[in-house]
Amino acid sequence: MKKRFLVMMMTMVMGLSMVACGKSNDDFYNSNCGCGVDYDCDDDGVVETGLKAEDAHTETTIDSDVFDIHISVMDDGDTVLDRLTEEFGDPTNTEVNDNYHTDTFDDISVTYCEEDGKKELIEFKVMSDRYKTSKGITIGSTVDDVNAAYGEALCEYDEGDEHYMNYFYDDGFSIYFTCANGEVITYQIVMGRG
Repeated sequence: MKKRFLVMMMTMVMGLSMVACGKSNDDFYNSNCGCGVDYDCDDDGVVETGLKAEDAHTETTIDSDVFDIHISVMDDGDTVLDRLTEEFGDPTNTEVNDNYHTDTFDDISVTYCEEDGKKELIEFKVMSDRYKTSKGITIGSTVDDVNAAYGEALCEYDEGDEHYMNYFYDDGFSIYFTCANGEVITYQIVMGRG
């Protein structure tokens, strides 16, 4: 459990470190300051390009057949947080780290930053099979299901008992699947590609 928590925190810190509040995607991804993402997962010197989404908003959406939830990390932050509060009540846990906030509602965590009174969504982290990605992947889906839905991961590796499948999109977002025993145990949809 300690290791899983550490991996979760490291992944979250990596995602947050690649996102800058208040900057447009064009400002962030066209920067020459070394902030861009190097897709070279294997350190073999070959830089991969990101995937292309048919519809970035749809790709970053999670749905629930159990609850009336249909939200995208590209939606207005206040609207998403209000909708989750309406459905589940106040967050069961809230963490604040400088400008970054993570609110947890019913096995879904939402990370956002606040800039000029506006909430900008950064990440959804899903830990329940009551939610699914736009391509039908949920907790308990197999690695084969993920490959069938998303194709070959741009970065795929094992660490301990967990298997990681990372998909980076040129549209300014990423999707990460964490698997154990051949099944998805959590997934994250993150604005930014890191």
